[in-house]
Amino acid sequence: MRIIGITGASGSGKSSIARALQHALALDGQSPQLSILPVDAYYRDLSFLTLNEREAVDFDDPSAIEFELLAEHLKALKRGKAIGCPRYDFATHSREIETEIIVPSPLLLVEGLLLGAWDEVLDHVDALIFVETPLDVCLDRRLRRDCEERGRTEASVIEFWHQRALPGFNGWAEQARAVANIIISGELPSAAAATVLRSELEL
Repeated sequence: MRIIGITGASGSGKSSIARALQHALALDGQSPQLSILPVDAYYRDLSFLTLNEREAVDFDDPSAIEFELLAEHLKALKRGKAIGCPRYDFATHSREIETEIIVPSPLLLVEGLLLGAWDEVLDHVDALIFVETPLDVCLDRRLRRDCEERGRTEASVIEFWHQRALPGFNGWAEQARAVANIIISGELPSAAAATVLRSELEL
């Protein structure tokens, strides 16, 4: 199994690029199958806290992610074993009871904002992609996503961005960028970015 990592700021376009790459490979009968494992699925379950306490948690800090479980799952997949990937409810900041079964495949793409913040996880990554996107573009995308898909208000998204997302990104971004094998623009159309990555990764 070959593990590819993709990281960048919130709203940089990494998830869209990951899906575009998966779609492009699925259309090509000669290419290996690609599974996607989102780091966001490994947010810690906060159901034991009140909703107000959950809202106060900094989800852009590495401590919010159960990296230990993610590392265990990567090891299991490399050994050829299926895993139960957590399902995370972003509206309630808690894990659902059911998990998503992910079976080993020739290619696994692990994507997430905080991917570069945990060395044990990066040790399993064979190639790391950093999506570089202007931060004003990232904020605009996060506003649309969180308001439309996660029920957030515009004011709360902007507050989260300046108080948590941006400081968190600045805290680890250079580390991830420095060790990335490929740096790609998040302003490219997703399909075009997927084409570039197929060439760079020889997929």
